[in-house]
Amino acid sequence: MKIKPVKKYTPPAYPTITEAKQDARLLTTLPRRWGRNHHLATLLGTGLMLGAARGNDADAPQNAEAAAVLPRGGGEDADEKVVRAIPITRVAPMLEDALANDGRGGFGCMAISAPVFLSENEALDLIQAELEKAGLKLRDMVPVDGLQMPAAEREVVKIEGNDWREMFKPRMINLEAGTYMFDLGTADKSVVVKFLQKKDYEQWLAETGSHSSYESFNLSWLATQVAGAFRQRETGDPVVIGLFFEPSTYPLMQLDLRGLDDEQKFLARKQSGNLWQTRNDESWQARHDATKERGREKLRAQVSHFVEYLKQEGVVE
Repeated sequence: MKIKPVKKYTPPAYPTITEAKQDARLLTTLPRRWGRNHHLATLLGTGLMLGAARGNDADAPQNAEAAAVLPRGGGEDADEKVVRAIPITRVAPMLEDALANDGRGGFGCMAISAPVFLSENEALDLIQAELEKAGLKLRDMVPVDGLQMPAAEREVVKIEGNDWREMFKPRMINLEAGTYMFDLGTADKSVVVKFLQKKDYEQWLAETGSHSSYESFNLSWLATQVAGAFRQRETGDPVVIGLFFEPSTYPLMQLDLRGLDDEQKFLARKQSGNLWQTRNDESWQARHDATKERGREKLRAQVSHFVEYLKQEGVVE
């Protein structure tokens, strides 16, 4: 046997682990030659889907209609090409690090160190600038029909008992099919994006009838729920949806609590977190600006992850 270097290599079109975790339907990818053996294809497809269903969110749809297409840059041998089952509505997988660490917080009661938010305008300006660098021409306020979205009439979810964990557990509002307005999108509506922020959390969250001096939010949770709702769209023109969410970045604080009792530790944390008491202090402004810059970098990482997905899908070069 004579070993020869590979002169041309076509990247495989199989979904990554991250993509498969966030959208189980991508596991229907099979080489074309496997499809000739109908028994094998059926067995593999069923096994993959069952495995994904066990490992994914139970609310994620598993049976959306899909179009079979060839990947960009396929090899010369047709037998070696891969057929991908791509849903009409593709919701891009979100950055795992952001889902695990960002978008959470609360106000009131004992929550004395509030996160720093990006304004809607600066967040959308950042998203648009990064996507236009990748070659997308975007316009404001692009509607897409046939998506599951908050119903006009909000239902109230009644919580039995006094378990505070159930009171603050987020629950999605009842949904109905409608036209959802995205923040940005291409003129042909083939790519649209939405920046989820606190007002969206309130829009998608079900009423529980419970009231407290403490208000919490979890935009990471919301992003996964919205993604699952949008993936249920099975008719209409093909669209790729990008979801981003407010990182809600907290100031970095380093406190030396050695030798302090519990009350002293509490007072030290309270003083360091009481930003409104030192609002005119230059040190507060510097810390605030640095925190906001970290938030911009976190959002930029989410957008970069989306751009990589678009490149992989052949949407942009």
